[in-house]
Amino acid sequence: MQIKPTPLLSDVVRHFLIIESDTQSAMRIFSDGNTGVVFNYGNALFYQHEMYPGLTCLPGCFLYGQLDTYRNVWAQGNVRLLIAVLYPFGAAALFKMPASELRNQIVGCEECFKTDPAWVSDEIASLPAIHDKIRAAERFLLSQLKESGSCDALITHAVQAIHSENGLVPVTRLAALTGTTERQLQRKFEERIGISPKRYAGVVRMQYALRMLRRKNGDLSLAAIACEAGFFDQAHLIREMKNLSGLTPGQYLGPQNVLAANLVRLAH
Repeated sequence: MQIKPTPLLSDVVRHFLIIESDTQSAMRIFSDGNTGVVFNYGNALFYQHEMYPGLTCLPGCFLYGQLDTYRNVWAQGNVRLLIAVLYPFGAAALFKMPASELRNQIVGCEECFKTDPAWVSDEIASLPAIHDKIRAAERFLLSQLKESGSCDALITHAVQAIHSENGLVPVTRLAALTGTTERQLQRKFEERIGISPKRYAGVVRMQYALRMLRRKNGDLSLAAIACEAGFFDQAHLIREMKNLSGLTPGQYLGPQNVLAANLVRLAH
């Protein structure tokens, strides 16, 4: 379930996403070009940290930056998540750090926000109605946004241009469209989004292919989807999808697998 944010947050938050599942399972998150703040009001979640053996328990409020590869998350019981899906430049507007420092990171919000988020996690868990949970999350995010910098107009324009062409835009033309140099555009993307414009365009292109895959009918083959999304052939699409998500199209579309565009339930 996707819910639009208050207009006061519409430049930073793309939408709120509600994910509820009564099936204990492992989940996989991979890049869709956005970052997000996750409020967990269900059972504990765990993930495999790159630096430590075993599983790490995630706090009640955590964020994820731009991801180069997928991450697996395990639910210990029912899943109840409220996710503020940020625009790709949203993290830089909320957090007092370059977006590149959040790349491939899943961290507790207390490490990034200037106030302790524990109270909002408790409040969200205690409220029975979804819209009340979202209002609580919005109040918290607005309190962080007050002293943060505004969105960069150049980056906003570049991101809009990439999406308008479903990722099929070379960096040279993107620089020309935004009136800057490729080097400046690269630096801005690393600072405000956390990845290069080429990498971001590639993720957008893959997400375009996945949208077609989710909506396809008998008249649209995987080869046709690959062609429409600008991949050389079907094999190229499958290879790039596995690099991004670790999944084949068939695994991605398994029964009840897709919880969100970039979040899938893994088979036991």
